[in-house]
Amino acid sequence: MRRAVLGMLLFSLTCLWGADESPGEAKNIYGVLMQGIQDGDVSVFQELGNEAFRKQMTLELFQSSQAEIGKRLRDGYTSTYLGKISKNSKDMFLWKIIASKNTEQLLVTLILENNKVAAFYFQ
Repeated sequence: MRRAVLGMLLFSLTCLWGADESPGEAKNIYGVLMQGIQDGDVSVFQELGNEAFRKQMTLELFQSSQAEIGKRLRDGYTSTYLGKISKNSKDMFLWKIIASKNTEQLLVTLILENNKVAAFYFQ
């Protein structure tokens, strides 16, 4: 009996705190962008971005970011959704990334405006 109660309690805690509760569309966009960084595919950034983001995301900027971040991601990482902040018709989604080869942590910010990428950056 105690095992069953303990099991139910642990399952409940996992559901409350262990689940990635990020909104579906933002999570999908985040996944595509993260894969684009790993693969060196700038086209996904152009396809998913709003007009201002597309103008900002030059090939040179993408290649510079990809060289710095892409290798760390290709070596493996864990991603944890941290939350959402809404302001001025924009939604900011935050994830914590921990690289597998070292314990370096990065904060990833995705800002969406009308389901288009307005910003995507690592800190």
